[in-house]
Amino acid sequence: MAIRARLMVSGSIQGVGFRWFVQRCAKECQITGWVKNLPDGEVEIACEAETEKSYRDFLDKVESKKYTGPALGDAIDVDKIQVVEFEKDAEPKHDHFGIEY
Repeated sequence: MAIRARLMVSGSIQGVGFRWFVQRCAKECQITGWVKNLPDGEVEIACEAETEKSYRDFLDKVESKKYTGPALGDAIDVDKIQVVEFEKDAEPKHDHFGIEY
């Protein structure tokens, strides 16, 4: 069973390599799911974690303002992460973490 969440992220996060940054954080924390840009400037993340610790570690990394975008070198500035859906003991749906277009 897994922890499943859908997150909406706002800030200066499009055009700075944020999706690749999120994918790297997910791999480091053993998170599966996907990330995609939305037309309104927000970024949506669907994530699944085997433990609450790996989910929390992932959120901490994504929220951090210490990293720079790998593509352009611009600072990634996360204003807010909103948890839209959260489910414990969910049946896993994903086997990797991808970038959606």
